[in-house]
Amino acid sequence: MLHEVYEMNNDIVGFEGAFFFVAMDSYTANMACEFGYPVVAMPENDDLKKQVQSTKVFMSKLLVERGQSFLFYEMDVWFVRSPLRMLQQHMHEYDFLCSTHQWNPGELNIGFYAALANKGTINYFEDSLIIIEENPLAHDQKIMHVVADDNTATLENRTLQDHNNCGWCGHENVSFPAIKATNPIRVGLLDPHVVVSSLYPVPTEGTVALHTLADIPLKGPFGKEMVAKELGVWYGWGKATSKAGYYHREGSYRRYLFLENAGTRGGQSFVQSKGYHDERAFRRQIAVLATLAKVTNRILVLPQVLSDYHAQPLWIYLDLESLEKLGIVYRETNFASNKKSWYSHTTPFASVTQMAIVESSNEVQLLTGNQPTASSDRIPVSSFTTDDPLSAFFAVAISHPQVKDSEALFVNLDHFQGGHIGSVGVQKLHDKLAWCAWGIGHGKKYNDKSATHLGSTNHCYGSGNAV
Repeated sequence: MLHEVYEMNNDIVGFEGAFFFVAMDSYTANMACEFGYPVVAMPENDDLKKQVQSTKVFMSKLLVERGQSFLFYEMDVWFVRSPLRMLQQHMHEYDFLCSTHQWNPGELNIGFYAALANKGTINYFEDSLIIIEENPLAHDQKIMHVVADDNTATLENRTLQDHNNCGWCGHENVSFPAIKATNPIRVGLLDPHVVVSSLYPVPTEGTVALHTLADIPLKGPFGKEMVAKELGVWYGWGKATSKAGYYHREGSYRRYLFLENAGTRGGQSFVQSKGYHDERAFRRQIAVLATLAKVTNRILVLPQVLSDYHAQPLWIYLDLESLEKLGIVYRETNFASNKKSWYSHTTPFASVTQMAIVESSNEVQLLTGNQPTASSDRIPVSSFTTDDPLSAFFAVAISHPQVKDSEALFVNLDHFQGGHIGSVGVQKLHDKLAWCAWGIGHGKKYNDKSATHLGSTNHCYGSGNAV
């Protein structure tokens, strides 16, 4: 993610030339150096949790001791607009400004904070660091919250109490005296909808940045990434530096594949007369779709899973690591709705083709372009050397001029819902796809997961099984 974060900082955040990474391992430090990114390399430590906690506070203390005010944000914070105006509005009121949790606006979230360099903030980070280092079981975020509270209590002349057996601080054995700040700081808490920090983040029109969380710190990087992508806040590498970036792509690099079954554009439904709650039929369709992406060298835009009560992303159930091992490039379900991926400000794709098998006439039907100027073509399956409709379908997708040159190819696979998949290598690919537990039916895992209740730990990456 180094590339995305570096480009995002320069393009959106607004600290170009005044930004650096803090690397906690030699691999990250070397990569940053290779690409010319400013980086501070910290000594490696086998205890990653302890290293992360102490490094964050240590680096903050180091900066303010040197008279440097700063903004800190973790690499899983994604900006949709610059925070500069917000910081300018608030930092004359506060010495320390921190994001909060969307489910608890009174609790610090230290994935995003800003600090002015003064005696108070030097003492604040120093006090926090001492407690964290003396209490290995402590949670750094909780400690910074408690120390901030003690600063506020001192400022307001409230009675301070020692923190004995502070279970809320990360462990019941954590104890430390109240912090009697000699230079108490003014602590500001950001609106939880401005910098959104949550297991199930809900951005709004006023959101500046989104911080995807997991249920346990340092967990679920893949899920955090996918949630950010589905919510449209992922920055995406290569916007200004590549013709084949994540969202920004040009020319022959813009070739996408979408599923478009009847009534469910962009989705695969469990609620159909054919294949109702049929997991095997579902897997067959995904195998056909993935094979088509591979043989046509198209980017697969993941379809939604449409069940009885929810529309869910496929990556809850399909282990996308198995797709990656097959050399299939994919994008999130919401990809086409994100204007960063569009051909122009007003047009998602320069060209579109729809493909389907017409069962009654045993032919492949094409529709290219937009109404009313769209052109159509009907290609009999009998015109191919094989009488297998699936092989004919693949042949058209690979070689037909209208299809192969189209930016976006939408395929209707209804015809193959219940059929065999022995053709064109589909069975081989099918057997290599890995899956996790299904959410259809009452009481099943992830049955309650929908677009509005989806967290970073609700993914299948690296844990699926072939069936």
